[in-house]
Amino acid sequence: MASRATRGSVTERLSSALQQRSERVQHALGSPLRTTRMAVVVGRLLGAAFLICFLTGVYSHLLQDPLPWLPMPTRPVHLYAWTQGAHVVVGSLLIPLLLAKLWIVFPKLFAWPPVRSVAHLLERLSVAVLVATALMEPVTGVLNALQWYPWDFSFRRTHFALAWVLVGAIAVHVAVHLPAIVQAWRADAGQPPDAVHTAADPEARPRRRDPR
Repeated sequence: MASRATRGSVTERLSSALQQRSERVQHALGSPLRTTRMAVVVGRLLGAAFLICFLTGVYSHLLQDPLPWLPMPTRPVHLYAWTQGAHVVVGSLLIPLLLAKLWIVFPKLFAWPPVRSVAHLLERLSVAVLVATALMEPVTGVLNALQWYPWDFSFRRTHFALAWVLVGAIAVHVAVHLPAIVQAWRADAGQPPDAVHTAADPEARPRRRDPR
């Protein structure tokens, strides 16, 4: 019993020390720009960009591998050039947008405890899938535009398959964080911007505005 109590005490002290370290790291990484509202603003741009890339990518894939029962539009004459031009340009813009979003939410990586429940574990795993596929899609797309293939797999098949994984991961991510997204949208509609919690410290209380 004494040994078990000792182990429990050591575990509690270690957890408390890690909790304090986590709070110090998140405080050090705090920034007025690292807010839920800013994350949602950048997320809107990312969502629109990913949607454009997904739809234009599916259109290109179906033109190259048509389905017998699904006729694809081929007019106007330059439709394919327009859609693929949009796919490449918007896909390239995804990289700085992704880096901006990751910079905003980076302090959350140091939250303690790292896993609070089974649901939280699944949510963090879905975020890992989201980040990995979101980075891989535009990076491999840019390398494909440069015609440089430092891999052995088929770019077109892998790019198309990961696009569906990415769309699913985005759907899960939006569903999980919908309350925070709705709150940030309401802030855009007239709620004071400082009423939205920071991404680094979601428990922080909103500060009053300077009357000056």
